[in-house]
Amino acid sequence: MARHAVWLWVGVVGFFGGCTPIPKGFDSPEPAARIEAALEAADRGDRGAIPDLIGLLDSDDPATRMVGILALERLTGETLGYDYAAAEGEREAAVARWVEWYADLADLEPDDG
Repeated sequence: MARHAVWLWVGVVGFFGGCTPIPKGFDSPEPAARIEAALEAADRGDRGAIPDLIGLLDSDDPATRMVGILALERLTGETLGYDYAAAEGEREAAVARWVEWYADLADLEPDDG
């Protein structure tokens, strides 16, 4: 009986010991973690997260894309015609507009150096 308990314990430790926590933030492989990062950035008014939010617009996950554009709209007041549910080609064109918009914004900001 004790031997069975030991093997059960080894199995449980091995199973849970091999589990690593899912990374949080925009680079997480888990859509829920990326969505959480977007919501937090919007809540904080973190305009430094704009490039990461633009990256979310290319997600395979529609919910991630939706939250990404909502966060961008909250931070910038713009959607640039992006529709998270549009066909892939339309989304790609809108993402290109966002990339150009951000590049133009970066050109306007004063150089700290």
